[in-house]
Amino acid sequence: MADHLTEEEQIESLKRWWKENGTGIVTGVVLALAAYFGWQWWQGKQRAEAEAASNVYQGFVEAVSANEGQPDNKQLTTAQSLARELKDNFANRIYASQAALQLAALAVEKNDLEEATKQLQWALDNTSEDALKFVAKRRLAAVKAARGETGEALKLLEGDVPAAFAALFAETRGDILVQQGDNDAARAAYQQARAQLLPEQAAGSRLLDLKIESLGGAEEQTDETQEEPPVSESDSDSQSDNATEAATEKDAQ
Repeated sequence: MADHLTEEEQIESLKRWWKENGTGIVTGVVLALAAYFGWQWWQGKQRAEAEAASNVYQGFVEAVSANEGQPDNKQLTTAQSLARELKDNFANRIYASQAALQLAALAVEKNDLEEATKQLQWALDNTSEDALKFVAKRRLAAVKAARGETGEALKLLEGDVPAAFAALFAETRGDILVQQGDNDAARAAYQQARAQLLPEQAAGSRLLDLKIESLGGAEEQTDETQEEPPVSESDSDSQSDNATEAATEKDAQ
């Protein structure tokens, strides 16, 4: 008996194997090719979308720049139209949120706090960038406070905040507490902000110091504690003994 299969037997064996496995192999190849070309298509679509959004945003920036110092300039209408296009077609892109923040700033300049609120809320609800979320949240709190909605404003400032925003959030909280008339809590917030300043934020320390000083209270209390009644000779001896005991206890520790 031959040690190897004959040529006919090998062919028959190959046919059987292909009949059993060929469909799966073809399907796998087709799926792999579809995934590859699908990924390439998606990447191309993302690049095209990013480029289109960038172009619209560039037009928005140019319109805003052309409008500076001219509140009634028609360029503002162009900027608003381009911002709507970004929101409608590229809401998930950073450009749309940046445009909303810019429109909010322009609205604040015109004292249109309602429009500023709408733009900031949109940015907060739609941006996927954490940094922009905190920027929008802090600004929205300031605008709500300006509208007299101090309770809602303080709620926006609650929760954990990254180190880069901690001082700014605490300072804004202090501003709102001053508006509410709670000077003690405001002073504590300003002091917290002072302590949380990062090295690159050191320029803000002077303003915080001025805000803390403007509230007074703490210095007045210090002055009162310094005005103690005269101490009699016996009291002085007693205080000396107590100081000696305290020093001895400290040394023992």
